Amino acid sequence: MAMAGTEAPYDPGEPSPWWLKGLAIFMALLTVYMLLAVASGILSPMMVDRLMPDDYAEIEPYPEDGTDEDKANWEENKEFWDSMVEYTDEMMGVLEFSALYSGLLAIIGLFCVPVLWRGDRELGIKLVGAWIGINFLGGIGLMWMMAKIGFMPELDYGPEAEAVNIEFFETLAMIGGWGQIIICNICFLGILGLVASKSKPATSFDISSGFRPDEEPQS
Repeated sequence: MAMAGTEAPYDPGEPSPWWLKGLAIFMALLTVYMLLAVASGILSPMMVDRLMPDDYAEIEPYPEDGTDEDKANWEENKEFWDSMVEYTDEMMGVLEFSALYSGLLAIIGLFCVPVLWRGDRELGIKLVGAWIGINFLGGIGLMWMMAKIGFMPELDYGPEAEAVNIEFFETLAMIGGWGQIIICNICFLGILGLVASKSKPATSFDISSGFRPDEEPQS
């Protein structure tokens, strides 16, 4: 039986385990998304390589018996097609890079989920932090590659395209891409910071002194 006038020691309580479990669920969803990105980055180049012929003559044979105008049109179409094939090949390289770094993120995510679910706070937060860092660097790599090849192929779209400012759309796409990378990673860091704060175990500095202003000190 507790003695009169004594108080039970202050129990700061443990943080809710669902902060880490919730982060584990979030990372599991991101891992599924990354696995889908890996599949897309691998399968898309394979499908394009299988379905898209490299030689324009496979689509339209050269008009051996055609007029000079027919031959000139064929050469123009072939030049357009070759430019499209070259741009597509470069885009497939971007997809392959995306599959590579998405695969790395998926592997880290697969480690994060069980670690966070079982409540290993320190290791789990470090793994998620590494995931965010790789995601940010991968995004920078993708934007660097896109800046080199362009968001739109450099083709002759004809006189109708003179009214369209291609450079404006390129700049707009670049700004949108960088904005997406920055905003997404800031959100990820915010989620990680919130979970790290809410799941932090209470320390002696967090424990109340037990003094209540309505109690008068005993003489």
